[in-house]
Amino acid sequence: MTILITGSAGYIGTQLIERLSPQTDIETLDLVNGQDLRTTMLGGTYEYIIHLAGKSGVRDSLNDPAGYWQNNVEAFQRLLAVFGKSTRILYASSSSAAEPDLNPYAASKFCMERAAGRYSNTLGMRFHTVYNDKPRQGMFIQKVLDDELKWINNHSRDFIHMEDLLDAIELVIKSNLSGTLDVGTGTAVPIPTLSPPGMPVHLSSVGERQQTKANIDVLQKLGFQPKYSVIQFLKDHKKIK
Repeated sequence: MTILITGSAGYIGTQLIERLSPQTDIETLDLVNGQDLRTTMLGGTYEYIIHLAGKSGVRDSLNDPAGYWQNNVEAFQRLLAVFGKSTRILYASSSSAAEPDLNPYAASKFCMERAAGRYSNTLGMRFHTVYNDKPRQGMFIQKVLDDELKWINNHSRDFIHMEDLLDAIELVIKSNLSGTLDVGTGTAVPIPTLSPPGMPVHLSSVGERQQTKANIDVLQKLGFQPKYSVIQFLKDHKKIK
């Protein structure tokens, strides 16, 4: 099995390569020094492409909507134009795509899903909130672990541990699913329950969803069962009781 992974140097990509490389022939595509997926040379023959490259994050997208459109939508359209008719493409979407009107990031992921819908052998993986011992900088779990949290909101989130996410990706690689698929735990956890006591609460955050909760019925039929709980994770790290 030959897989091309874009964004292989990113948060999820690095872990996915470590998981798959012992049993899979992997090639990577990471653009540096001003290269652009919209214009760089693309070619080769692959059984699968796992597209993880692109801009992420709700708040940053509010300040750079054009960059999110270019790096997420236009770059993905190019990938589809080159490989969409010949290669199975699994791509990173987001739970945010369920409400695309809220922010440019969500809108870009929704447009990616619409573009992929023109090709029968694509699957958009709607990742929910991913975490592990080394979470993305600036994200909630990172701030909790590093004691940098200044305030919280009253949202609920479906947090999925990186190892569970990688389990799910391995399962969908072996499937023939198309369209879009939620990748989470199926449990929405209120942010205040994961936070130190007495933390100031902001009742709303511009552009963010009130709740995310994955529907994992299809994943469970493939044999998926989350092994990690974000509550237990933070208890183990002595951040909550």
